[in-house]
Amino acid sequence: MKSITKTVLTLLIVMMSASLAAQEKSKDVASVKFDTSIDCQNCVNTIMKNIPFEKGVKDVKCNLQTKVVTIEYNPEKTKPELLKRALEKLGYTAKEKPDNDKEPGTESK
Repeated sequence: MKSITKTVLTLLIVMMSASLAAQEKSKDVASVKFDTSIDCQNCVNTIMKNIPFEKGVKDVKCNLQTKVVTIEYNPEKTKPELLKRALEKLGYTAKEKPDNDKEPGTESK
């Protein structure tokens, strides 16, 4: 009976520490917005299919109406300059934009 109690307590401690580690990792996310030259749904699709595969990217949102692309990323793995270059490689202009309120009507992946 004592060994079962010890095993259960050990499992609970391991699970709690893993949960805390996962929460700390999620804090390591930064966000950058770019004014871009996207002008159609195909442009949005191209960005949504390619940018998520860039190193460190966590989430991508495109707003076709305002032509703003918002990228959430891990700052330990990438930086805004590299993300800008990735957008430019796809054929779009990208100018980093100061972070303001959330863009309405964004498409998220």
